[in-house]
Amino acid sequence: MDKIYIPDFIDIDGGRPLAEGAAVHISGAKNEVLGAMSAAVLTDKPVVFNNVPFVTDVLDMCEILRGIGVSVDYDPARRRVAIHAKKIASNILPPAALNLRASYYIWGALLARFVKTGEWKSLKLQKPGGCGFTDISGDHRKFDYHENLIRNVLGATLVEAADNYEFVLPPKFVPAARPIFHTPLISHGATFHWMLTAALLPNLEFMYNAAMESEVPHLLGILHRMGAKLRGSNTTAIVNFGFGGKLLDGGEFDIMPDRMETGFYALLAMALKSRIKLIGTDAESCRPWLNSVIEIAGAERCQIYGDFMRFDFTDMPDFDGRDFVMSPIPGKETDMHQVWTPILATARTRSRIYDPIWIGRTGHLPELAKFGIRSESRVVEAHDAGTGETSKLLKSSEITIFPSKLHAAEANGMDLRGTPGLIIAAAMCAGRSRIHNPKFALRGYPNLVENLLRIGINVAQ
Repeated sequence: MDKIYIPDFIDIDGGRPLAEGAAVHISGAKNEVLGAMSAAVLTDKPVVFNNVPFVTDVLDMCEILRGIGVSVDYDPARRRVAIHAKKIASNILPPAALNLRASYYIWGALLARFVKTGEWKSLKLQKPGGCGFTDISGDHRKFDYHENLIRNVLGATLVEAADNYEFVLPPKFVPAARPIFHTPLISHGATFHWMLTAALLPNLEFMYNAAMESEVPHLLGILHRMGAKLRGSNTTAIVNFGFGGKLLDGGEFDIMPDRMETGFYALLAMALKSRIKLIGTDAESCRPWLNSVIEIAGAERCQIYGDFMRFDFTDMPDFDGRDFVMSPIPGKETDMHQVWTPILATARTRSRIYDPIWIGRTGHLPELAKFGIRSESRVVEAHDAGTGETSKLLKSSEITIFPSKLHAAEANGMDLRGTPGLIIAAAMCAGRSRIHNPKFALRGYPNLVENLLRIGINVAQ
């Protein structure tokens, strides 16, 4: 299998517009492909996925599947992966799972399969590493939604020793007495995990407070074509009408385009007041950030043609700051505000971002400060409208971004979405900037260095 070369740093000579004719082919969605690959263990028939992004997370998922005895043939050049889980040879997830937080998708999928096939009675793993920012409670991102799902939907027992987990299935599966699962806050990952777990279950189940990101109905469609009886596309309630067979069917499926990668390249062109064509896109999934681009730059600078978009920011005027409130889809994406930050720093007046989803998503701010971007952040506690008491659950980060004069700098990548924000800042600044640890961006932005060079960004590594 091909390996992804991960440099220790990249140097960017910035301060220049994109090349004439700049164009990028958008990859398949990282936020869907890992769930889709996990769905392959719900069947003992071959499954093929097309438009698979060449990112480290996909390589890790391939290794996890191989480690439990699943046949995996991944061809990055064709953007295609063929998976055949004819049998599961091991109930121990391999070390590759430690690199991949989203490896929890396979927990419920495997255990649900074991309920049907009896191949194993438990699943053993080490707790995967989390990301570098904190959740809404102020703690590091946890796995409690996923652990509770395994307990409540499958009736499994969690045996924990240090960082070792074992989910033990009951001797006989009994449909849940209270067949409703929900999370206190909307969670894309928990919604995926519930769908993958419930797809093989025979009893009527509901998930309330489900996420509505575009990857959810798309994965729902894949599971439906595999034979699952899940319904509820683009709603916050998903219903499982019960699967009566042993395992799902196989098939061939396409991964949808990545809305976050699309947004990154569009905002890069916006930051550099340039033209760019983005090919293989899904405009509807991009509506939250796209609407903000249209509001700031004007609709005449954004053209949508079927499966591609064209942007022309060459004569974009100066703009006033904006207030963004991040929220679950259909609201503004929490994943995008780190990418927006260097652009908002060029506004004539201050901007403010409120993020109640991940209040610790602020690690990019001290790194962007090295480029001269001035900002402040604090945590704002919400109050109950009826009692006036402080809510223990609802908090928000409040980030204020001030008009700033940017300059070249040396900074450190820190997470998946913040690191692309540093790359945009570096591209905006005249002179040479250095970004250490670009590996974080390579988790979600395929062929990043090659694409940047192709569109006229002078990158050395």
